[in-house]
Amino acid sequence: MAGWTGCRARMKIRQFELWKARPLGFNTDHWFVVIGGQERCDEERYGFVNGLACFSLRGPISRRDIQLDTADGLASPTACQCDYLHPVPKSALHSSLGVVSWERQQQIKAKIKELLRL
Repeated sequence: MAGWTGCRARMKIRQFELWKARPLGFNTDHWFVVIGGQERCDEERYGFVNGLACFSLRGPISRRDIQLDTADGLASPTACQCDYLHPVPKSALHSSLGVVSWERQQQIKAKIKELLRL
């Protein structure tokens, strides 16, 4: 895949921000919570960050998900899947929505530790 160059190099990406992207394996754009450490987000030579995929919530929330909502900038209830870190190309990120609320950040951290048994 193409590296992180051009105007994208000036884009600031922060941990726990919501960004839209369509990484490999996705047919449409989805929201992703950036989980990569700030050093990886800042370093131009790293073309990817870790992200948690988010999907519109339909029905009850799964035990592997954390629910995001308007407090996190989303228009409707959304499931943030915490059991798999997707490699998301920085060059694919667009349409930042802002930072996930502090409370939800704590829930996401706890859920990742639980599910990945860290």
